[in-house]
Formats: sequence, C-alpha cells, structure tokens
Amino acid sequence: MSSNRSDNNRKVVIDILLDMEQQRTFLGDALDKALRKMQFADKKDRSFITREAEGISEYLLSLDKIIGGFSKTPVKKLRPIIRNILRLGIYEMLFMDSVPSRATINECVNMTKAHNMMKLSGFVNAVLRSVDRKLTEEDYYKVESTQESNENTTCDAMISNELLVEKELIRLERIAKVFGFKTLSEKYSAPEWLVSKLSSIYGEEKTEKILSASFTRKKLTIRYNRTLTTKEELRDKLTEKGIAVSDGKYSDSALQISDIDFVRRLPGYKEGLFSVQAESSMRAVEALEIKEGMKVIDLCAAPGGKSLYTAELLGGTGEVVSRDISDDKIEKISDNMTRLRLANMKVEKADATVFDEKLSGSFDIVIADVPCSGLGVMGRKSDIKYRLKPEDIASLSELSRSILTNAVRYVKPGGKLLFSTCTILPEENEENARWLLDEFKGDMSIESQNHFVQGLDYTDGFYFSIFRKND
Repeated sequence: MSSNRSDNNRKVVIDILLDMEQQRTFLGDALDKALRKMQFADKKDRSFITREAEGISEYLLSLDKIIGGFSKTPVKKLRPIIRNILRLGIYEMLFMDSVPSRATINECVNMTKAHNMMKLSGFVNAVLRSVDRKLTEEDYYKVESTQESNENTTCDAMISNELLVEKELIRLERIAKVFGFKTLSEKYSAPEWLVSKLSSIYGEEKTEKILSASFTRKKLTIRYNRTLTTKEELRDKLTEKGIAVSDGKYSDSALQISDIDFVRRLPGYKEGLFSVQAESSMRAVEALEIKEGMKVIDLCAAPGGKSLYTAELLGGTGEVVSRDISDDKIEKISDNMTRLRLANMKVEKADATVFDEKLSGSFDIVIADVPCSGLGVMGRKSDIKYRLKPEDIASLSELSRSILTNAVRYVKPGGKLLFSTCTILPEENEENARWLLDEFKGDMSIESQNHFVQGLDYTDGFYFSIFRKND
C-alpha cells in the first residue's frame, strides 16, 4: 500500500472516530457511511479502514489508559482530534504488525499538523515515541514479528480460525504484561461495572471467555434466500469469486464467509440471494415451526432479519407485517424486503409500546425482539459497552415488559409468541420470561427456551423463548 493511500485511509479512520465521539454515531453506521463513499476503492483500503476503526473502538478504554500513562494532560481533556490520533497511533503499534512504528508516528505527527495544530505535533510525537520505546524495551515487536513470520510461511487457506483466535489472545496477554494491566477491565477494555456484573453471573473464567470473544476475528454469517436460490447455488456463486465458504454450526440455512470488508459488493447481494443474519437469530425463527398461510407480525423488526426469514419460509403464502418505530428503521426493512423480492410482506411504522386494538388476537405468530442492552453482540458493536450504564438495564427490562404485554394480546388462541433479545443478562431474559408467565397465568405456556453466549457458543450472544397462547 502506497504512503499516500495509507495516509488517506488513516484520515478516513479519524473521521469515523470523530463522528462516533462528537455526533454519538454508532460504529456500524459511521463505518458504513464511510465505506459507501469508498465502495469502488481497492479492497485492501476498505479492509484497512474497517480493521482500524473496529479495532480502535473495541480497545478504546485500554488505549486511553496507555495514553494516560505517558501524557501529563488527562485523556478526557485532550482535544478530540489529538485524542483520536493518539488512539490510532498506539493501536497500529500494538495490532498492525505490517505497519512500521516509525511510519505510524510520522503520519500521526503529519495529521496533527494538517489539522492546524502545529504546536501539539511535538506532544503527539513524544507520547507515541514513549510508547514505542516501551514496546521495544519489552521486546514486544520481536515477539510479534516472529509470530507474523511463522504465520506467513503457511498458506492463508490453511490457517485455521482456531490459530487466528489463539494469536489474538496471545497478543492481548503480551499487551497486558507490557503495560501492567492486572484486571479483566484493563485487559479487555470493558467498564469495571460490566466486568463485575458478568462475573457475578458467569464466574470469572467464563466472563473472560465472553470478553475475549470480542477480540477474535469473526466470520460473517449469511442466510440464503430460498425463494430465489439454493444453498448450493449461492455457495458456488461465492466460491467462483474466490470467497471461502463453510456451513454454519446451528442452522442448515446458514453459510459463513471470511475476510469481508463490504457486504454490498458480495456476489448475489444486489440480486437478493442472501441476507446477513446471526445463526442464533435464525434458530429462533426456525423454532416457531412456520407453516404456509400463517399470519405473522414482527413488532420491533429492524433491520428485518426475522421478518425476512419468516416471509421466505412462508413460501409466498400468508402475510408478514413488519413494524418498527422510526423512519430510518422502516427504510432499512423496506430496502431489504425489496432486495429479496418478498411480496408476502408489508412494512409499517408503529410504536410497539402502544397497543393497536384492531390487531387484537389477529396473528398466528407474534415476534417480539425487544430493545435490550445488546451485550450479546459486543464483538460486532463494540461501542455498546461504553454507551451502556448500569441503570439502563432496569429501564430496558421495563420497556420490554410493556411490549410483551401488547404482544400477548396480538396472539390468536393456539398461536405462538417469540420473545428474543441480543443480550446475555438474566434480568432481561429469563426473568422477563418468568414475569410473562406470572402476568398471564393460565393464558400462556412456555414451549422452549434457548440461550447462546458468545465465547461459550459459536455465535453471538442471544436469548429466545417460545410461548403458546392456550385455547
């Protein structure tokens, strides 16, 4: 990669970080916005930007702790552009083995000057050189370069995902040793309250597995659109373009692909041949045992994965009403519905907390994927753990109960309710399931309950339970 291209890519990363920090944009949205502008750029450039933006976001607290160890000015009081340039520089030195530290430092100094902060260029240079000196003294680069050399002697296709996971976890151990990180919070860049909460639920050993799962390279899971293609046809279409494809672990509808930087450029995406969806979410829909002709409503549907899968399983029969609360969310669902060419589905804007009397008892299936803390998808949405506050969890649980109350009223006698979340906290999952049974005692019975935990299972953290309304 040429020097100018690298410089431009770093500027894009800084813009993403500033968008997240100053506009409170979620990482996924900020990254998607940037990559859309670069969709015809070289794949290596998009991959570089994706890796850096996601990596810096994932390791944010730990990067700030390192900066704080070499800066007399508290990290929070640094100018946003300086703070993010330092984060970028230190991240590259720690994680981007192919980028020489001197090149990183030089470009970070140049970026500082380019933002009319000439007087602070010396400060940026001093902090980054101090970090570089520390890493050199601790032989960090020597160990990392040796690992990189050994890895490069093997064909990429032969490197197992397990080896890549092990390499990343070894790296985190090295960083913790160099900078004296003692706690799981410091090592895995997680708020102390969150580490404490997870430890109280899962114990320290499992909590470390949950937190470390965020740092391992992940495959993208897609679901083939059975109304337009077959699993085998889609697999062939992807492999013809040199994309490594493997079967999912929990759903027959799932395929997994690696090293994807921009999903919209994948073969078959524009034609609607597949959707991106976690296997845990696929399993929730499959557990409903969808039958042709059913009438289904999805109350909190965006971006539409469960609605879309349900419509596909209905095979052009029945009806799926897909609802969400905002115009942006409705637009995302509509775009996906159009792309997948699903005629038995309609999209509506509605607030799930407000009961719609005309829909009472109207549906064979009601899907309530309720708002939650999102702690099951920290690995894909790394900024969740920084935005979430302890007090948010109780309020989210209350919000869920208001939606579930309405959801029960929409189910026909003999019909089913799917209650699901993408969190791993019992008070948002099992406790709300017990509440529902108590609240509607005699009217609702539970058929099944499933809980996936990232780091312990081979998918995102996810909970779902299936209830039946008694006749």
